[in-house]
Amino acid sequence: MKILVIRRDNIGDLVCTTPLIAALRDKYPQAAIYALVNDYNKDVLDGHPLLDGVYFYTKLKHRQAGDSVVRVIWRKLMTYLALRREHFDYAIVAGSGYPKNAVRLAKAARPKHVISFVSEGTDYDAIVDYPIPFTRDHVFRHEVECLAELLVPLGVTQAPGKLSLPPVVVPDVLARRFSTKQRPVIALHISARENSRVWAVEHFCEVIRSCLSRDVDFLLLWAPGAADDPRHPGDDEKAHYIRSQFPDHERLVFYPTRTVKDLMAAFSCADLAVCSDGGGLHLAAGSGACVVGLFEHLEKKTKHWYPWQVPHRVLTSGSEQDWQVGHIPVQAVVDAIDDLLPQAAGASRD
Repeated sequence: MKILVIRRDNIGDLVCTTPLIAALRDKYPQAAIYALVNDYNKDVLDGHPLLDGVYFYTKLKHRQAGDSVVRVIWRKLMTYLALRREHFDYAIVAGSGYPKNAVRLAKAARPKHVISFVSEGTDYDAIVDYPIPFTRDHVFRHEVECLAELLVPLGVTQAPGKLSLPPVVVPDVLARRFSTKQRPVIALHISARENSRVWAVEHFCEVIRSCLSRDVDFLLLWAPGAADDPRHPGDDEKAHYIRSQFPDHERLVFYPTRTVKDLMAAFSCADLAVCSDGGGLHLAAGSGACVVGLFEHLEKKTKHWYPWQVPHRVLTSGSEQDWQVGHIPVQAVVDAIDDLLPQAAGASRD
């Protein structure tokens, strides 16, 4: 049997699809299982031991400088042809609701069968011969649990397991520092893509000051670059500010994460991570770290995207009016770190 799993969304969405892939591999150990993703999130699955291969394409909005629209479309067409030559038995369109664009990708691959969620009362492409109704109740269940329903037509009914990531190569600068851990490592991921998920750099500094009395190391992670870069805004200025507040402090390690693989490698060194809701949070959970998640005060976020199957605390402002992450109190984060630190310390000793 040949199975294609399609996930064209962001990094966190793809990480949350890995339990589905694991369940498929467990049920069909001899099957050829492939994934179709985009080049923005492909590192999440690159070299993953549960897959026989990964196909990817470039979204037009993600094309690099100097990469023409024609060239991007040509590569996508070549990917379609390669997929058709595989003669897939099933394409599983992994995504909440009715992911129309992903269904189009499935259609281009020409599998024998397509499994997908469909929205209640909404028309869907006839190629979906195994439609799974997606209801409002799904929004208030974890994404991993929802995706597990897509496997029922294939006879997979087991509860989903943990997130998983491919093996990573830890860079020398981190390996030298953390190869023999003397104390738990707390990763502070200070970058967030959306303004409503940004926690002020001054807040991170207060957390560091409050926690330096604990026997811990800090690993500061951020997306490098200038904040005004229109394509890839970065947080170099924030990192520089934090460094200026703790000059030459021996228990702070600063590490810019230029790629998804950089971020995965960094989280593999951490026992506990503080992250805003987003791809980084799910990569941290996928690495097995305890997670303090900073969320907007929205049930559709806190009940659907919380850190899956790792010790965690989900924090919000608690206010419907001031619902953004920026309104989460510093003390709430410090308290959450203290709650999780015994488990993180145990992990660092294992």
